[in-house]
Amino acid sequence: MFINNMESIDINEKQYNLSSIEKDCWQRMINGVLQSRNQFHHPVVANSNAKGVNMRTVVLRDACAVEKKLRFYTDIRSGKWAEIQQYKAISWLFYDNEARIQIRASAMASLHQDDELANHAWANVNPNSRKNYSSLLRPSAEIIVSPDGMQETVAIADQKNEAGRENFGVVVSKLLSMEWLWLNPQCHYRANFIYDEQGDFTASWLVP
Repeated sequence: MFINNMESIDINEKQYNLSSIEKDCWQRMINGVLQSRNQFHHPVVANSNAKGVNMRTVVLRDACAVEKKLRFYTDIRSGKWAEIQQYKAISWLFYDNEARIQIRASAMASLHQDDELANHAWANVNPNSRKNYSSLLRPSAEIIVSPDGMQETVAIADQKNEAGRENFGVVVSKLLSMEWLWLNPQCHYRANFIYDEQGDFTASWLVP
């Protein structure tokens, strides 16, 4: 797994700097991976397609502060898999309503389905979640059925859900830049971080 444990940074309006803010952003994303009720657990991912832009809520599965990478899972039969195959650039949006902190990130994605990375990820998917990749019909397939018959129509391929492995894919994104916004009631703050190939960054303050 990518997850890196990091010391949490206490950001307040009296003492902070760009380096500590960057660390705090990654700690918040790591917490989003580890805590299912964390407000960063379900970010929005946007990607391009032939018609424009698509946005979807995903589950944040892994975060690596050292490699500057984020990861989510998807069914390879889904529209986003085909779209990302063609357009590798994606964007992430996180927002913590309580902390009033927003993080936006631009990244380049790589797709993994029949490799060691995907095999390792699948091995850690619990049986109940595996059924999400085991439906006989592909995601977004049109069905004509009453709500009472929905479960029977979207049947799973087998009870052990192993058939879902062939439909399971991992999207890994390497961040190119990240923007942090703090909607502090007294004064808003905004900062930008641009990453190089090694994961080092240049940072700057922005007008909110």
